[in-house]
Amino acid sequence: MSKILIVEDDPEIIELIGFYLRHNPDYRLKSASNAVQALDRLENDTFDLILLDIMLPGIDGVDLCAQLRRNIFCPIIFISSLDDEATIVKALNMGGDDYIVKPFTSSILIARMEANLRRASRMAVREAAVITIGDLSLDCGSHTVTKGGREIYLTPTEFEILYYMMLHRGEILEMEAIYYFVWHKPSCGDVRTISVHVSNLRKKIEDNPNNPIHIKTVRRLGYRFD
Repeated sequence: MSKILIVEDDPEIIELIGFYLRHNPDYRLKSASNAVQALDRLENDTFDLILLDIMLPGIDGVDLCAQLRRNIFCPIIFISSLDDEATIVKALNMGGDDYIVKPFTSSILIARMEANLRRASRMAVREAAVITIGDLSLDCGSHTVTKGGREIYLTPTEFEILYYMMLHRGEILEMEAIYYFVWHKPSCGDVRTISVHVSNLRKKIEDNPNNPIHIKTVRRLGYRFD
């Protein structure tokens, strides 16, 4: 059973999501209407996935996500009526793994949830291998990345992308291939989220993100990890 926390101040949305998930025994849903309640829930319980609204009273969802990412590794999916690119990019930059625009159907919500839960499950059971390239080391067992001995925090999505790149170092990796590896479904042409997560990765692992030595862009194709 997967425990889901929805952080949403609209009771109708909470009721709707509850209706979507009520008949599925694989999900157990708890809710919080603001950041303070969410933090209290997370202090006293653990969750497999968080559905997070952006427009929350007080601390908004984006700032709450950044705060949660200090010590929470489970997938975080933003749900919002805001669908402009700047908001989506900011949400992903702050540690979100996915983004769903309201209104959404039950099939879209459940598909996104299952994709993120599957990825988290794969990471949990993956062989405890360690991949080291230069001063960069990725530990699949502890889900940690170190650079020159210093631990670097990555979101689950960033970790998966880096794992895929390091596993296929020296190869040209198309955007669609990266997307499919992470979410196990076609991108349907929307691979913007990959660019955002790669940009975040460069800021964390490159000495100079504007002149990366590891994650190289291959124009009109994708990326290569050197």
